Amino acid sequence: MEGKLFSHWFIDQAAPDQFHCFGVKQVLVDYQSQFQRIQIIEVESLGKCLIIDGKIQSTEKDEHIYHESLIHPPMLLHPNPKKVLVLGVGEGATLRELLKYDHLSITAVDIDAEMIDFSRKYLEEWHHGALNDPRVKLVLQDGWDFIQQSTDLYDIIVMDLPEPYPDTPAFRLYTPEFYRLAYDRMTPNGILVTQGETTKIGQEEHHFWIKNNLRAVFPNVYSYQTFIPSYDSSWGFLLAVKNHLNPFLLPEIIDQLIKEKVKGELKFYDGETHLSMFYLPRHLRNSSTP
Repeated sequence: MEGKLFSHWFIDQAAPDQFHCFGVKQVLVDYQSQFQRIQIIEVESLGKCLIIDGKIQSTEKDEHIYHESLIHPPMLLHPNPKKVLVLGVGEGATLRELLKYDHLSITAVDIDAEMIDFSRKYLEEWHHGALNDPRVKLVLQDGWDFIQQSTDLYDIIVMDLPEPYPDTPAFRLYTPEFYRLAYDRMTPNGILVTQGETTKIGQEEHHFWIKNNLRAVFPNVYSYQTFIPSYDSSWGFLLAVKNHLNPFLLPEIIDQLIKEKVKGELKFYDGETHLSMFYLPRHLRNSSTP
């Protein structure tokens, strides 16, 4: 479902029967890489907006909600993460959040070198220099090929990939076959975290499809969600755990962990927010089908 960019409007097709419209102040960049079409527009309410293949990926005003939600729950629930693999570099904001932790070894893999160069040039507001940080090892390779060939073990695997549309490079990285490869590249307490598609009523089957694929491999899989204004939707995330963890820690425990481990500002995530993401409505709890 690809959106359309006109001179004064961007129309994002969120579902076969739903369109969301954004008034466009100006089109800043429109570029076709080898793998995807990359655009930046400016919207009054959201600032700069990154669009890939006709879908809004993140915006200047609310990207921190998505990226803090993706990174900090697995990082704080893991007992002692040291080695992190990121599949999908994109804007560099995932790396920005990881770099708030000391003593991490970070390997970041992306198939599209042009996207990384694009982000360095145009998306400083997102990455804050993380794409040039010496603590990050950047690898230009397909994620499947990398993890199949790797012999390293990782405490955290972060999958910040585009939506799994068939006939796209990202699709097979959401399959049980790929998750088995990832499982074998994780330490005994390893956690895999992935974006989990919309959890909006009537469209949650995409979230459950990813969850079912993870459950085919991992003994424990946890859904969580939060609302992303630029998506006009609740958005799901998934933790797949090789061993066991309890995501329902008291808010004061999460806040203490943030104080001890996180260096730098968090705009969205704290102890109360953490619990609000993991306490799910009934239709999303304890089920592998909608």
